[in-house]
Amino acid sequence: MNIYLERLRRMSNLEPKTLEQMALKLSEEAGEVSQAVLSYLNASGSDYKQLNKEDIKEECVDTLLVALSLFYKLSNREEELYDLLDKKMNKWENKIS
Repeated sequence: MNIYLERLRRMSNLEPKTLEQMALKLSEEAGEVSQAVLSYLNASGSDYKQLNKEDIKEECVDTLLVALSLFYKLSNREEELYDLLDKKMNKWENKIS
């Protein structure tokens, strides 16, 4: 098992937030990705933050962590995660090819 996923699973089991709170946190993190992108692109009203590609990448990782932690709150089965990843990537691949 990947050491990062194992660490994330352990931490997820210790996370006191409820599913609802984690879902809201995920929305918050996605919003922070959007803010970083808007700032990076100097969008009107967002350029004052002066965020860059590194900020966007960090916000993406925050989003990934919350999403995976939410998954691990629902399932500790690594195989299920991989199966779902494969299923969703196949669906995405079919759409773009």
